[in-house]
Amino acid sequence: QSSTASRADRNKMRDAARARGARLLMAALLTGASIARGGVARDRHRRVDAGAAAARSRSSLRSLGCALMLRGGRSKAEPTVFNSEQDEIVWEMLQGNREYVRQRKEAALDNGGHSHEYLQYLQEDGGGALRQVKVKALIISCARSFAPMDHIFGADPRALLSVRVAGYTCSAADSVIGSVEWALADRTPPILIVVGNSNNDIVATAVQHAMGGRAPHKLNEQLEQQLSDSSLLNLVIPAVQDAMQRQPNGTYEEVLALACEMNVWRTVETLLSSSKTINEAAADGRLRVVGALLDVSSGAVQLMGQHPSLAELVKSTPSGDVVRTAEDAPVPAAEAAAMLYAGNLRYASGKGGYNQFSGDQKLLCKLCESGQNPVSVVVGCADSRAPIEMLFDMRPGDLFVLRNAGNTCASNKGSLIGSAEYSITHLRTKVLVVMGHTKCGAVAAAIDAAHSNTDLSTVAGSIGYLLADIIDSAKKAAASSPGTGSAEQMMLATRINVFNTIEKLILYSDIVYTGVKLEELQVIGAMYDIYTGKIEWLGEHPQLEALVGRPMPMHEWHNSPYLVRGASNLNPGRSPAAAEALARLSNGNGRFVGGQWRYKRPRSDTAPSAIVLGGSEYRVPVEDLFDVDPGEIVVQRVLGSVAGMQERVAFSSIEYAVARWSPPVLLVLVESASPIIDAALQQLRGQLLPRAPVRVVLNHVMVSAMRATQEVERELDEVSTSAGKELLVKQLATELNCFYSMELLLRSPTIREKVLAGELELHGAIMESGTGRVCFLGEHPRQTDIINTVLLQSSVYQNGSNATLPREVWGTAFQPLDKEASVAVQSSSSSSTAGAKAKPSSRELEVIVPETPSTSSAVEEINERLRQERQRLDHRSGPPAGGAAAAAVQSSPLRFSPPIPPPGFSPPPSPPGESRWDSGNDDAALSFHGPVVEAKWPSVSESIGAALRSAGARLPHLLLPSCEPGE
Repeated sequence: QSSTASRADRNKMRDAARARGARLLMAALLTGASIARGGVARDRHRRVDAGAAAARSRSSLRSLGCALMLRGGRSKAEPTVFNSEQDEIVWEMLQGNREYVRQRKEAALDNGGHSHEYLQYLQEDGGGALRQVKVKALIISCARSFAPMDHIFGADPRALLSVRVAGYTCSAADSVIGSVEWALADRTPPILIVVGNSNNDIVATAVQHAMGGRAPHKLNEQLEQQLSDSSLLNLVIPAVQDAMQRQPNGTYEEVLALACEMNVWRTVETLLSSSKTINEAAADGRLRVVGALLDVSSGAVQLMGQHPSLAELVKSTPSGDVVRTAEDAPVPAAEAAAMLYAGNLRYASGKGGYNQFSGDQKLLCKLCESGQNPVSVVVGCADSRAPIEMLFDMRPGDLFVLRNAGNTCASNKGSLIGSAEYSITHLRTKVLVVMGHTKCGAVAAAIDAAHSNTDLSTVAGSIGYLLADIIDSAKKAAASSPGTGSAEQMMLATRINVFNTIEKLILYSDIVYTGVKLEELQVIGAMYDIYTGKIEWLGEHPQLEALVGRPMPMHEWHNSPYLVRGASNLNPGRSPAAAEALARLSNGNGRFVGGQWRYKRPRSDTAPSAIVLGGSEYRVPVEDLFDVDPGEIVVQRVLGSVAGMQERVAFSSIEYAVARWSPPVLLVLVESASPIIDAALQQLRGQLLPRAPVRVVLNHVMVSAMRATQEVERELDEVSTSAGKELLVKQLATELNCFYSMELLLRSPTIREKVLAGELELHGAIMESGTGRVCFLGEHPRQTDIINTVLLQSSVYQNGSNATLPREVWGTAFQPLDKEASVAVQSSSSSSTAGAKAKPSSRELEVIVPETPSTSSAVEEINERLRQERQRLDHRSGPPAGGAAAAAVQSSPLRFSPPIPPPGFSPPPSPPGESRWDSGNDDAALSFHGPVVEAKWPSVSESIGAALRSAGARLPHLLLPSCEPGE
């Protein structure tokens, strides 16, 4: 405007700007003096460095005032001078927010062509361009902020990183702080802003809980009680208590407004006092951590400045590490196994030993006083060349180690069994590793004894009793490879001995047996090479299902080859509400990819139709990605789209949102080229261990990265190039990471009950980094199996993890599973013996599935394909024998039988105008005669597929059981 105005107008504008700058300079002096006079008196419980606070305030306002004065006296072409880059960034963000408020007030919000820029950035370098722009600020905000932060600050979305959780809060070494530390290590943005918002829902719930009868009850009693039990409230309550102490007679609205501010300071304080990375960066000036408050009604952001006690907080540097104690939740089995896998590769590559805390007295004291929480029991050999803690690169408190010569298990009454049971029950350990090693002296002695037919009872001392536990493995190795040398037989005997020990542990211990049978405990075999330092992972026992006497669907899922799913249109949503929500997300993403999306006006009166768990590493705002009204979806963003561990912030945030708003869809959204997948793969290749908060995220992602790596290595012959191998590993790891987050979420009682009641559907999706297109994966392929497994675990372990069921209680047909499974397969013509796996009959198979329109459609499709295949076989080999039975097969080879629902499960009502499909046949037992029917169907319903797999069949190569399982 100044370039087209008259000289008088320009002079008037310049004088006005100088006057505003002068007023700001005066305000700096007055504000600094008032802080110096009343800083300590304002908060008697904290030591406030009044002089430092005054200096910070004067410096900030002085730089802002000088900038205005200089801007008023310079021409448009001359740059504005700031004291620091941080001042300039804050200035730009505040000016962007002012423009956002103006446009919002005038209902003139417009994307200004950003959609086309988005697409250009996405298409350049496969999405990498979004990570090439320098990050100016990292923002922690609430998952229910009603608008993306780049909209609110009018900023380039590539210049902001966003972490979003309910209540804009965090705790020590959680995935929120891990997301922040990852961003600081990767880009080091100069500004970290914790943005609270007015009338925050979870703060309001905490205020209602703390004020009791003084607060208005806006929620029904049952929901209010459920939300009050959320562990997320424990993090917000201190801020509410501070607000009530400062406003002892305040109204609900006054306490809520102050509590929203105090919660900002509590989060800032947690960041500075628990993260070494953040603390050091703030202390040396590389990072400015400030608080801000968003007025949801107007969109205006009030900058609160830096923490009042910043000088005190940065005086004491936290250790940057944590120790896992009995106060923490147990590590899931899959994550514990990934930690062991990565730790050994660090040791073998010479990068181990850097994660010890021998000099940190605080951590050692905490480990001493708070108890142990090991990630794994390790049964290993006493050989001095196999130092177990070292070769796994673990620290004190990480492993529960049991050692003897030959890593064997002598009897069910020995100290080794009892020690393992103690760790499993009292320390809640989820993994048991039996590890042999090369050049084992005990195995070599057993092989010599087997070759010479030595009478072990004549061996001096107790050595003969020890060798008696290994001699069977030596004899099997010698018998299976009679023409080989002693070295080959020794390697084979060592492997056999590992699995023999696993078998003894399962057979001798009811506790181990119960844990394995419930799929709560993993018993894994391993071989350590004392020359290379590397471990060869042998996996679980190959006859595990036979040992425990039941089908183990999740064990099969985790150990079967995973095929890339890609985009899926098979499950658009089972309920009408979920189908509508998914359709809106899909259609909105189509508009985004087509460049037709627009900024929308926030709506606080909109009930969320979906919760989206996305990653903080990609910078496309999720609301833009799906072109939805701000407030229509709840967006949680943490590194890697991880669900986190139960009772931690990220997990509790999702549980709170599900309980509070009951949306029909929970979508786990991952990125196809996420850098966290690359980092996890590097950890599995021996990379140095990162700091504790980032490890929390990487441990989660490494589960999928490890499985993808192992699968591609097994199928290496089918991959032609190294590039193809690497890209396939990343693609598999990305999809599996999405499904693993879904597995963890289904373990939540809050989420699981909503899913069982038909009120919530849990779906997965992948955002293509190069296009922004979202590919929907549908529900977890084993959702029913996951829920059944968790329900069974809950029923057995309801009195604690030391509850066990002896074998005779389980019975031959594993009755607890039959009572609780909603999908089950039984043999109708044969029964299994005690302790043996139930095999399907070679003639009859009964399939029990829930009756729903989707399963009816799937069964009809299967029947039609069966009829076609039977006609083809009949034409080739003549009519089969069987008379009426064969005719029944051709007319209706697969039928429904009434489902057996889990306790408390009530199926949703039938949609209007539809009736439940009824076969009119109560037993639904079917006879198959003639040759084996084989069909290759890539799109068979997962519920039917799970049932047939449990009976010994395999999909997509479906073998109806006129053969043995696995043939």
